Parts: sequence; C-alpha cells; structure tokens
Amino acid sequence: MTELGPVAWPPAPIRTERLVLRESESRDRAAFIELFASPEVHVYLGGARPRDELERSAPEVPGRRPGSFVIELDGAMIGQITLTRETGHLPQAAGRVELGYLFLPQAWGCGYAAEACAAALDWFAGALPGEPVVLATQAANERSRRLAAKLGFIEVERFEAYGAEQWFGEWSSVTPCDLVDEATGSGSCGDLAERGHS
Repeated sequence: MTELGPVAWPPAPIRTERLVLRESESRDRAAFIELFASPEVHVYLGGARPRDELERSAPEVPGRRPGSFVIELDGAMIGQITLTRETGHLPQAAGRVELGYLFLPQAWGCGYAAEACAAALDWFAGALPGEPVVLATQAANERSRRLAAKLGFIEVERFEAYGAEQWFGEWSSVTPCDLVDEATGSGSCGDLAERGHS
C-alpha cells in the first residue's frame, strides 16, 4: 500500500450526524486490538489475529497513516476506514484507491458503516476529484455487498482469490448525470446526498 498522493494529511476531523472520522490516537490502541482480534470481524478476512500477538506488536498509535480514519462514536473508537492506493493485494486494485472498513460487532446494524463510509468518500471526492475508488469483498459477505451498493459502488466483476469467490466494485463521484449532454449542453443532478451516495 502506498500513500494517496497529493493529499494533505491528516484532514481536520470529519463530523457526521453521529460520528467523527479522525486520525488515530494512542487512546485507540485497545480498540484496534479488539478489532483485529475479533473472530466475527474477520470471518471473511482470513481469520482474526491472536490477541497476545497484537498486544505485543501493536504500536503505541496503531493505524496512523495517510488514508486511515478512526471512526468515533461518543468519544470511543468503533471502527476504522481506510482509503489506500494498492500495489499488489489484488491485480484488479493495483494502483487504484481501495476502500476498506472494519467495525466492532457492537456497532453493527446501526447504519454507522454507511454513514462513515459516505463521509470518507465525500472527503475523497473533494481531495482527489474524479478519481474512482474500488472495493473488494468476498461474494459471500452479503452485509458488505449491501453496504457497497448503498454507497453507490457498481459491480465490475467476480473472480476467485484466497479460496473464495470475490466481488469487485467501483465508485466514482462523477455520475452519468454529471456528464454534459452533447445534445442539450447541460448536465448535473445535485449533490452526493441527492445521488444516493450517503
């Protein structure tokens, strides 16, 4: 993974109706360990890491790098979103910015992932206008695929990797209605919220 490119990092904290997206801090270390040690979180990600290994190896401030947002609810970390330019994780994603997200199980089912990911994508659209974002998940991960659809990701392909069928989609802040109609010379259809990206 490499940096996003010509993007000032970290941005000011991003506030949504219920959440704050911000850079990680030392107070988040225990939540990061919980996130990476959770078997529920890693069902479709190759399994959780051993807690004792994480306790020994986690840095004082985990997840502090360009494109990595801590998701905070009422002062506590509930998850992480990453926007990273991939270099080899999957051939389909190489050189492209990929959205990743992990949320603690107690935060599932409340709409926090959709709210936080929409805010991160809005920030990305302002930081790197017109650049698409990709997302890969196991096809069996229905929750993740539903979230991707809600965010506006369009399925590009399915393929086999890591012993399972993978779903690969793409999102862009440039939608067909943003493109100028050559016959009328007009275009645009409102903000991201109106286009269903939040």
